[in-house]
Amino acid sequence: MMYDKETYHYIFLHFPIALFSVGYLFNVFAFFLKDELLDKFGFWNLGLGIISGIISIITGFITDNVIVGHMTDPFPIWYTHGSHMIIAIIIFYLFFILKFYWGSLIKDKYLLFLHTLLLLFFIHGTHIGAKLADRI
Repeated sequence: MMYDKETYHYIFLHFPIALFSVGYLFNVFAFFLKDELLDKFGFWNLGLGIISGIISIITGFITDNVIVGHMTDPFPIWYTHGSHMIIAIIIFYLFFILKFYWGSLIKDKYLLFLHTLLLLFFIHGTHIGAKLADRI
């Protein structure tokens, strides 16, 4: 049985939330325990979170066209869920590249601080989406 088109966003949106959050926890543990394996787990959770985030954005556009229509006015991004999440995924992608190429050259505490800010920005966007869907 196929779901309605707009249902897929509600299914997929949980994956980037979980992957970004768990990846962050791995990075926190890696920072305090100085464990390189945990850092790799955090890195790959970040990468999978980006991929699932892109899928969530695509399904979000489908849902927006069917139900909500808030992306007709995508600004200001601080109050528009779709724009906020697109920017969040782009920034997470840039952070992923930063960690991949220059992660060993940059002090870990700066990367962890940046990762904290990115996760807070992402969580704010998910909060806007929950309000948009009347979940809170």
